[in-house]
Amino acid sequence: MPPISNLNVQIGPNQTGAGQVGTAPAQAARPAPASPPGAIPTGTVVEGQVLDRNADGSYTVRIEAQGGRTALNLSARATLPLIAGEHFRAVWDASADGIPVLRLYAEELSLLSRVPASDRELATVLLSRGLPLSDEVLSTIREAWRRMGASPRQLFPLIELWARGAPMTAENVGLLSEYAALDGPAATVLWNRIRRELRERARKGENPVEILRAMKEGEGEIARFLRAHSLLMRSPQEEINPLLLSAPFWPVPEDAQDLTARVFVGRARQANGRRYWQVGFGVDGSGLGFIGGTVESDGRACNLNLHAERTETCELLRQQRGSIRRELEGTALPVEYIGISRTAVEGLRDQLLSGRGLDLTV
Repeated sequence: MPPISNLNVQIGPNQTGAGQVGTAPAQAARPAPASPPGAIPTGTVVEGQVLDRNADGSYTVRIEAQGGRTALNLSARATLPLIAGEHFRAVWDASADGIPVLRLYAEELSLLSRVPASDRELATVLLSRGLPLSDEVLSTIREAWRRMGASPRQLFPLIELWARGAPMTAENVGLLSEYAALDGPAATVLWNRIRRELRERARKGENPVEILRAMKEGEGEIARFLRAHSLLMRSPQEEINPLLLSAPFWPVPEDAQDLTARVFVGRARQANGRRYWQVGFGVDGSGLGFIGGTVESDGRACNLNLHAERTETCELLRQQRGSIRRELEGTALPVEYIGISRTAVEGLRDQLLSGRGLDLTV
């Protein structure tokens, strides 16, 4: 797996509904507590995501679950400027009193030292995504950023657009900025509104695909949400780790309002002369914790693998294996195999990195 960039950051994650299969796109952050004593030992290499920048210059961050420790939302300081939505790998330093700090690896500091001071903010964000720090990439994104006024809040969506090969326009930057400001409950409300309109218009005989296309037109809240969602469903450019980019919110059943789901990546690969497609997803909720999964298909049938971080959730899924299979019997592709295991998020990340990107659109 391509390395996640090493940022000096202060961290935390806890997805109430937005599981990322590696790390989920930022949600609107709530004030985070300082790290509980001994929660993360100094010197631990942690991975996480920046949720928000606080008024005092610290950050609210999400640190992913690791080694039996659950995911945490915490406050932290950083030795480099950070932007909401960034993913990172850093060394946790809680050796001093007050808010902990995350330390960059020496090799990345060395890389940044060779970048002109005017480009270091951009270079830091690229490193945090494991993206190439080449002159060509810096130049392309820098010029687009300058044309828009070079606001720090524009960097996160600009890099998302570049990584996915999407047009780096002010309109698209605005769409992704609005989307990134949503949390799970807000996205669920929007999806429910979309469902209701789809049902009503479909009952009148309209084609669902044409309904969705029409709903994406205009400047209303729903239209902008769907256009941003479509941008985030574009597969990344080759050689870019999709799990270090944002993943869009996915609609969940209307009777599961406390959940948020994200589809992280579509992949395609060759094996034994046959072509397979793979999609990863993650769901997080207060009752069951994080559940991730992969669906792999050769176009004729599919396999489903589910991974739970909590032991009790894994046991519950195993007990319900038959119900899950019956629930999937009506899908277009027959389900040949359902695997259920307890695994760390890192294990699921590795499974999602084979092959090239596959576009999935609304």
